[in-house]
Order: sequence, then C-alpha cells, then structure tokens
Amino acid sequence: MSDRSFRVRRFEMSDVSGVVKLLKLAFVDSFSTEWWDWKYRLNPAGFWGGEGDIWIAENTSGEIIGHWAVLPEKIKFGSKTITVAQAVDAATHPDYRGCGIFRTLVRNVCLDAKNRYVFVLGFPNELYRGYEKLGWKSFRTIEFLNFIDYDRPLKSYFRRNITFTLAKTALKILRTTTYISTSFQLEKLTGCDIELEEVTTFPDEMNDFWKISRSEHEIILDRDSSFLNWRFHKHFGDYQKFIARSKETGEITGYMVVKRTNMRGIKDILDIVDLHALPCEDKSLIILIKFAIDIAKKGEFNIVHCRVPQWHKYAKFLRKLKFVSVGRTFEYVGLYQPRLIIYPLEQEVSPNMGKWFYTLADTDYA
Repeated sequence: MSDRSFRVRRFEMSDVSGVVKLLKLAFVDSFSTEWWDWKYRLNPAGFWGGEGDIWIAENTSGEIIGHWAVLPEKIKFGSKTITVAQAVDAATHPDYRGCGIFRTLVRNVCLDAKNRYVFVLGFPNELYRGYEKLGWKSFRTIEFLNFIDYDRPLKSYFRRNITFTLAKTALKILRTTTYISTSFQLEKLTGCDIELEEVTTFPDEMNDFWKISRSEHEIILDRDSSFLNWRFHKHFGDYQKFIARSKETGEITGYMVVKRTNMRGIKDILDIVDLHALPCEDKSLIILIKFAIDIAKKGEFNIVHCRVPQWHKYAKFLRKLKFVSVGRTFEYVGLYQPRLIIYPLEQEVSPNMGKWFYTLADTDYA
C-alpha cells in the first residue's frame, strides 16, 4: 500500500460498527455491536466516549484503521474513592502499523482524560514497551498456578524429554518448598459452618459485603453489585459465580468467579477471575479456593490460575494450597510476564504498588 495517510479524531457513536470491524481484524475475536454497547455505553462508572475517552484513526477513504480507548473505573484510594481510567482495546490495522498511529491516539486520549481522571492504568500484552517509551511506568504482576496435571501443559512447551523432565521436577520441588515454608495451618481454618451457593447474578446484599470488605484494602477497584453484574456479564465470557454464606447468620462472607480459558497455548485452564472474603473470614476464602481446585479436578482441567499481589495475605493461602507463584520464571522460558502499567494524569498522585490489591477481574481480558 503506497498511501498510508491517516487522520485522528474523537470517537462518534456512528463509528461503532467500524470500530467493531477493526477489533475483529486485530484480535480475531467474536466482537459485536452488542458487546461494544455493553462494555462501553453501559459501564456503571460512566461513558464519555464522545468526549475524548475514545479516539480513532481513519484513512483517506474514511475507514477506521486505529483505535485506543479508556474505560472509567471507581477505585478506593486511601480514605476516598477516585475515578481512574483503564486503557483498553488498542488496535491498528495491519496495513498501517509503524505509522505512529498508536502513540498519536494515546497522546490525544490522555490529554482529554486529564479533565476526568486521576491516572490511567492498563494490563497490556507483549507490546508493553510501547507504553514505556511514552512515559508509562511498568510493574510485573505475579501469577499463581496450581498444576492439576503437569504433563499436558509442560509438553506443549518442552518438546525434548530431558527439558520436560527438568521443568516438571523443578516445579514439584518449588511447590513442595512453598507449601512447607508457609507458616500457618489450614486445618484450623476449615469447617462446615460455611455453605456455597452458585448464582447467576449478584444480589444487592453484595453492597453491604463490599462496604466491609473494602476496608481491608488501601487501593482496590470498587466491586459493588452493579459493577459485578456488569463485569461478569455473558458478553465477557462463560463465568461461574459462587457466594459463600454463614450458615448461622445467612450473611455473605465471600465470593468467587471462575472461568475456563486458554493461556499461552495451554488449553483447559481454570481462571479464578475474582476472589474476596470479609477481613475476618479466612475460612470462607480457603473453602472457595479448595472448591475451585475440586472443580478443576472433576472437569479435567490442567491448571488453576489466579492473580493476587504476592505481598497480600491471599498469596499465603494460595501457596499453602500448593499454588506456585510464577514471576520471572515466565521470562526465563521465553514467555511474556504480565504487567500493570500506570500513567499519572495528576503529577502528585503516584499509586503505591505495595498497597494495591488486584485480581484478574481488574483486567479487561479475563
């Protein structure tokens, strides 16, 4: 293609079909106008797509060939709730890559976003270095994996028998070492006074649960019932949602959301997409995690996958339940280690990553 000229502008509602067409081309996924409407316009935190939250690039024929957007989110930040933006759905038409479309769109959205948000965050793919070049800060995130089956996932990466055997042995040693080094005993926390209930939608009771649960965290995405029911809508995937209740009081003590997925070429992974319990309800947390492991065993999954910060107490429970924390190990075997990226819009606001709790539900792809 000789003419790769383009211009950028703010999104308009008449662009929806063109945006969906581009995203289908870029991601080879089942995007639709209904999906777009749910994700953007029906976001409970608000929609300002036409006011600069979404910018597009188009060629001389008017075809949309670039897209970059942010979604508003409510986050507990210290003692107050602030509005931040999450970067989503960065896409450039294959014929126009290398033209500077990405950085042009990012710059324009961030200029408009200063009017509404404190900072922008994102969970990018392997192209995260493009953000770093634009001044974004990058932080590695830790993945927790429980291997239900070692052979199938490891053989998909290590074709040579000796490499496969070494990797399998190393993981088993790491799993055993992690389990032994965890200082508390789960037996003291387990019991039968908690019952689990599978739900299709989260009840309004979740608002009372969340008011208590959020007090435990310094920085965390708000998760009231309106957010949870929007976030875990059918347009985002086939989720299973479970609530833990006290048999004595009937009150909600925790919840968990799981989903079947594939990750880095490995099939049949059970994502623990979201996981929370009340501050004093460690028993509920353990019961929920064990239930996820049981689901994986009965459903012939290869791995249970969860993401929480390694400094948080949930990480200790996962390790005690034989989850292995995988960080730089991804890079050692040539895989991308997931990252959280931050771009401050107010210079005096810089999130402390040692106080930020997040799960896979904070991303827009799990």
